[in-house]
Amino acid sequence: MYFIVRGIIVFSWSLFILSGCSPGAKSHPVQYGPFSGTIGISTHLDMCKDPSNTAGMEACTYQLQQLKSAGVVYVRTDFTWSQIEPQQGRFDFTGYDSLVNAILGSGLQIDAILDYGNAWADAKGSNSYPPDDPQTFADFAYQVALHYKGRIHSYEIWNEENTGSFGLGFWPPAPDPEAYGLLLEDASRQIKSADPGARVVFGGVLMKAYGLNYTGDTFIDLVLGLYPDMSNYIDAVAFHPYMNYPPSVAPEFSSTTQLSFDQMCDDVKAALKKHGVSKPLWITEIGWPTYPPVDEGMQARWLVRMYLEAVEQGIESVYWYDFIDGTGCSVPVQECYFGLFDYIASPSFATPPQPKQAFSALKAMATILSGTSFDSDVSSRFKLIGARAMYFTSADGPRDVWVFFAEHGAPPQTVSVPMTGLTFYDISGTTFTPPGTGSAYSLTVTTSPVYAVRL
Repeated sequence: MYFIVRGIIVFSWSLFILSGCSPGAKSHPVQYGPFSGTIGISTHLDMCKDPSNTAGMEACTYQLQQLKSAGVVYVRTDFTWSQIEPQQGRFDFTGYDSLVNAILGSGLQIDAILDYGNAWADAKGSNSYPPDDPQTFADFAYQVALHYKGRIHSYEIWNEENTGSFGLGFWPPAPDPEAYGLLLEDASRQIKSADPGARVVFGGVLMKAYGLNYTGDTFIDLVLGLYPDMSNYIDAVAFHPYMNYPPSVAPEFSSTTQLSFDQMCDDVKAALKKHGVSKPLWITEIGWPTYPPVDEGMQARWLVRMYLEAVEQGIESVYWYDFIDGTGCSVPVQECYFGLFDYIASPSFATPPQPKQAFSALKAMATILSGTSFDSDVSSRFKLIGARAMYFTSADGPRDVWVFFAEHGAPPQTVSVPMTGLTFYDISGTTFTPPGTGSAYSLTVTTSPVYAVRL
């Protein structure tokens, strides 16, 4: 029940306590998995490929251990065709064996991106163009899946194949839904023949259109329309819902030229539903660079709010891009600043890079929500306007978490919660005590998420 006292929304928390594992609101019909199984990182790990390079391997170990400590489960990284098969039929896994050993040895799992062209497979002699014969790529995919059978469990086929030669184009000279669909089916057949237990993922499409290229949902729609049997060849569909480029607005922001994060998720779902395809959705890249007008605080707040929205959307896994800022950042280029850490040449435990606020926010979110699953949105019970209250619960014990945050453009709002049995954490994981009024706290809900935990 609600009642108003001097303009403050007061909520009877006893409804939560007396309702067992449910906070009283009707749960969403989707069955949500554990939050801790959601978190991935998309990053570049070339330093892990040379065991003779001591500094590089130290940087590799440092990065992977930091990711593990922050609750990351999956690492998405390139398995580049031209490096593994420099000559047709001659495969060299030396560097990638070192990479795989390092990732798995850190207790993380791998999403391998099988990507990009090969000069000997293209009449233009370029490593950038897709192959003239997709079977050559499928043969490569077979060898990778056979070599890493039982160690790598998912293969994403290409990256942003709906972009062509404009800007960051990955399928030059222009995206081709028919050619990509054929390559995807051929690669899937070969991967499944080498490792029947492996998952094949529709390569992450970029949602924003560049030049004359297709938006991500349009490209998916076209491929599924051309290949009605595609559902037999894929186990998940990946997309990249960046907020235009450079990403510089909140995930809830929308305008005539900018779709919100939720809208992009809905558009991908609509494309699959149109063709009767029911597959898990993965976000294999998303992020915001700390480049004006985005500061570290914005990046941290948007990271957490994006993950929370993704969980409610039923997204199976979300990969943040990137671990550390890139080289060349003495020149102000947005692409260099997506990292969770500031750039240094050789990060290690002896010379650690400076973590950004987003790293602390990711780590706190993973720790606080570990062991819980999203249950329901209880915002209406608090009469929140443009703000959210999301309820997470643990099936293994009496542990409940409520996450409060205001969405883009919403003013701060105050709600009343009881003083008994709750611990509050801010976005960085630091405990705090809201001001008290009588037997309840007056919690101010802002765009910076806070957690109320009941053990």
